[in-house]
Amino acid sequence: MNYPTIFPELSTERLTLRQLSLKDKRAIFKLRSNKSINKLITRETPKNLNDAEAFIQTCLDGFETENCVFWAIQLAKTNTIVGTIDLHAIDLENSYAEISYELNPDYQKEGFMDESMKTVLEFNTDTLQLKTIEAFTHQNNSDSTALLEKHQFILQSDRKDDLFEDNHIFRLDITQE
Repeated sequence: MNYPTIFPELSTERLTLRQLSLKDKRAIFKLRSNKSINKLITRETPKNLNDAEAFIQTCLDGFETENCVFWAIQLAKTNTIVGTIDLHAIDLENSYAEISYELNPDYQKEGFMDESMKTVLEFNTDTLQLKTIEAFTHQNNSDSTALLEKHQFILQSDRKDDLFEDNHIFRLDITQE
């Protein structure tokens, strides 16, 4: 396993996945306080830009402690942040991480999250080489479920999320070739 020492910026034809900076606090506030996104997510919603800045700092610190790689999903043409995707709860010893993501509703149904997921999973295969990635998603979030299933995540119907009873747990077991 190779945890990166420099934050990995990833690119696709349409997107740049990059590290957050404190300058992104307005975009992150807008995204994380979006009522439509939060309808199926239980989390602390930022109340102001200071909360958004504190969240960004937590993400930056998480990278430094090898616990989290948190990317802003940015449109390559306009540099607009349209979402985020991250690997967190990284456990190098047990070759495990969790993945989470969110996308501004104005940019949904355009394949951006599919593109981001594919890119992050390729990054894992090429760099981190974690063997297990799990995702926790609300049972009514059909778009998230479809995304996970498209990328070969398997519903763990025998498991329950102890923190959020409405979540389903999906698991991707990766075999290294």
